[in-house]
Amino acid sequence: MLLETNLTVLIEKRLIIEVNCESKILTMRLLFTALACLISLSVFGQNDFKSYRQTYFESNFGVALLSEKYRLFDIWPGYSFLGGRRKFYSRNKFTDAQIGLALPTGATAKIAVGKYNFNKETSSSFGLRIWPAHIYIQHSRPSHKISERRERRFINFFNSSPLKPKNVICGEWNFSIEVGGGDISPTLRTASFFSVAMVTIGYRTYINLK
Repeated sequence: MLLETNLTVLIEKRLIIEVNCESKILTMRLLFTALACLISLSVFGQNDFKSYRQTYFESNFGVALLSEKYRLFDIWPGYSFLGGRRKFYSRNKFTDAQIGLALPTGATAKIAVGKYNFNKETSSSFGLRIWPAHIYIQHSRPSHKISERRERRFINFFNSSPLKPKNVICGEWNFSIEVGGGDISPTLRTASFFSVAMVTIGYRTYINLK
């Protein structure tokens, strides 16, 4: 009887390990597939179009809905400061990549593809937050006039860097909705830092490095 019980426990443990391994493999495949799709979209641009890049700094504030299994609070705030680059590979289509510091995750990084509306000066994009892992959609609206408060902050920053205040081109407000894997599987729960969903708002300042 004891032998049968031990054997049953061993079988259950083995099944759990196999399920976790399969879950991790599936997660990695999904992430690499998403990355491959995003990268491939940037390759098939218009042949007669000369691509160009826009460099920027961005600050974000957001709140995350945590997984119910590990929830101490329903929502948790977060903040990030990133540097990034947007590349137009056709007249109105672009790829976007950014990386930076974040709280409470320590760091964060995102890649996306999107479309720009030159008439309304707005853009919409779809992307993958690599860490913590989320899929997101983002909408951006221009802010041609940088507030005096923000202008003073950037002037102080530029005074201690090779850049100059005149390098600031314009600002842009961003709003995103993100979905994580907090309640899907243990692997996705860890990869998404226990987040089920996030809502963020950010301000982006484009700069001219020339």
